Amino acid sequence: MYPQDARKVSPDVLEALRRRAVAAVESGLSRAEVARMLGVSRQTISVWHREYRTRGEEALRSRRRGRQRGEQLALSYAQQLWTIRTVTTCGPDEVGLSYWLWTNQALAELVNNRFRIALSVTTVRNYLIRWGVLPDPVLANRPGGGQADPGCAVAVSGETLWMHSAPFHWLTGPQLHSDGASACSGTDGHGSAMLYAVSARGTVLFLCSHDPFDGVRLTEFYDRLLRQRGRRLNIVQGWRPTRRADVLTAWIEQRAGEVSVRIAVEDVSFPAPRSGDAR
Repeated sequence: MYPQDARKVSPDVLEALRRRAVAAVESGLSRAEVARMLGVSRQTISVWHREYRTRGEEALRSRRRGRQRGEQLALSYAQQLWTIRTVTTCGPDEVGLSYWLWTNQALAELVNNRFRIALSVTTVRNYLIRWGVLPDPVLANRPGGGQADPGCAVAVSGETLWMHSAPFHWLTGPQLHSDGASACSGTDGHGSAMLYAVSARGTVLFLCSHDPFDGVRLTEFYDRLLRQRGRRLNIVQGWRPTRRADVLTAWIEQRAGEVSVRIAVEDVSFPAPRSGDAR
């Protein structure tokens, strides 16, 4: 009788084979005799019996085959920690990339440069969802939405992007060991929000910000956005800045030929600060 391939039988049958084999060896039969009796290889019997002696009853139970959730990912846990810490404490230009804002492609290049691991943009997107960087409101990409501010004119030419913001708390989790340190020094890695610009085709450009209601922070983001897209932009913003708004207003006036900002006042994706919050 030729030995059967134990990997091709069902989990229940395989468990029964393990139990019979281990019981037979424990009763005093040789492994070669048990192998002939059950029609499996002697090496397999040896492995089953060794695992039983090491792990006990647990080694005999059937286990679900295939990839377990979280297993066999392209990036190890430490590599994921390094990547997410870098993305949430640095702009891509700070780590030598030719981008001003993070995108799927920019993140793929970051990983390849650091770890020599090639990721598709789809895989990168799945990682960003897994990490909580791309939440549902951003992926939904609701075009416009809300009531436009009558004081803001709607531009008729150029690329339109919709702004979102969302709290980000992933980095309050596990601490990094030395190999997981951020590529950027001098940062605490506890950004409070992510700013997003979403194109009509679903491209998401993002950057971590400590305060999405600060006009200076928004101005910095919009300046990077203009540099990256290299064209006239029509931006639909879902909230009003509550601090240093004059800085953003002045910047928009200076860039009137390059950017137009419309406020969709009912589309607020980030909770407004409470009265008395620190500025």
